[in-house]
Amino acid sequence: MANEHILLVDDSEIILFKLKAALTRLGYVVTALSNPLVALDWLKATENNADLIISDVNMPEMIGFEFVRALRLIPARAHTPVMMLTSKTEIEDKIAGLQAGADDYLGKNVTATELNLRVSALLSRSKGSEGTLIETGAKTITVFSLRGGVGTTSISVNLAISLAQLWDIDVGLWDMNLNSGHCGLFLNIKAKQTPVVLNKFSDANIEEHLIAELLLKHDAGIKLMPAPDSAAEAELVTPATVDMIWPYMQSHFPYLVIDAGNHLTEPVLNILERSDIILLAVSPELASIKSACDALDIFDRMGLDLEKVVPVINNTIAENHLPTTKIIPVLRNRPIFEIPYDCAGFVQAILTGKPLVTTAPKSEAGMAIVTMAYRLSTKSMSGVKKARVSPLLETVRKKLGVAS
Repeated sequence: MANEHILLVDDSEIILFKLKAALTRLGYVVTALSNPLVALDWLKATENNADLIISDVNMPEMIGFEFVRALRLIPARAHTPVMMLTSKTEIEDKIAGLQAGADDYLGKNVTATELNLRVSALLSRSKGSEGTLIETGAKTITVFSLRGGVGTTSISVNLAISLAQLWDIDVGLWDMNLNSGHCGLFLNIKAKQTPVVLNKFSDANIEEHLIAELLLKHDAGIKLMPAPDSAAEAELVTPATVDMIWPYMQSHFPYLVIDAGNHLTEPVLNILERSDIILLAVSPELASIKSACDALDIFDRMGLDLEKVVPVINNTIAENHLPTTKIIPVLRNRPIFEIPYDCAGFVQAILTGKPLVTTAPKSEAGMAIVTMAYRLSTKSMSGVKKARVSPLLETVRKKLGVAS
């Protein structure tokens, strides 16, 4: 940390003073400039170095988004991590910052603890140092929708179990449906404590056993990181919380499945950016399809690679639904997965706490999810030697006509 240099750019002398004092106490070298045009000239000078840039959004000479776009045109600064600092909290503003080329977003009311966590995490991710976020191995599959009632939790829970039982491995399941997380309910397991307890720790490199103690083990081969107990606690899970949990989940499981729910919060944005695959859950009705189109537009504006976004049409209604052939063109002709209608099966699974793929893996809906899990994982698992082929893997390969 001693040699890491942070450039602050903000037209408020008070903000500059407070941030410089806080970062200096943390051991960083800090340069503070109140004019973005002066900052650009400073960045162009070869003798100056910045490992991280923290910029205000609302500045009179040049707004922060324009400043970020301008500095990205400087070859030596094209990949320097940038954190936007603003009093605005609307998702639209955050997307604008990310679209301009920023790497993270921070509110001006940030505490010293969160500032430390966010800065150290962003520096670690950019440098790829040992034990950091980008040096981890789990393939992350996030299930998300902008509309409730489309089954993100059912998809997430059954997908995680399918991956575990196909390949006979432990799979991480993370409930990031913060306002109404029900993964524990679907699995009939209850958390004694949730990630909210991590708020009392200030170290980004938190001890592993503290994360491990939060995980709930299920006999189907998955370990669940639970959501907060109530919607009132949801706000206590921040991007800093994600930064504390992420390295452990990435380094301890070959696959990580995340139920991101249906609210585009800052922690969820953080998760979506890091995911390898985003399964966009859609029900075959107009409101859900409109929400899915909106989500694709937002992802596009965020700069997410749409190639990693795969719609999953979950047939939650029995009659008068739109045919898949009409949905696919609306969703930009993305490749899709489809889960057949099985209301009775999924309801029974929820009531008993026994997920569908554990009780009826060969049902149409169960096999659709198992097949989806297989298609999402078979390439990365092809080089892994296994002592035995699981019965579920034999079943899906037989169904698809794939040689063992």
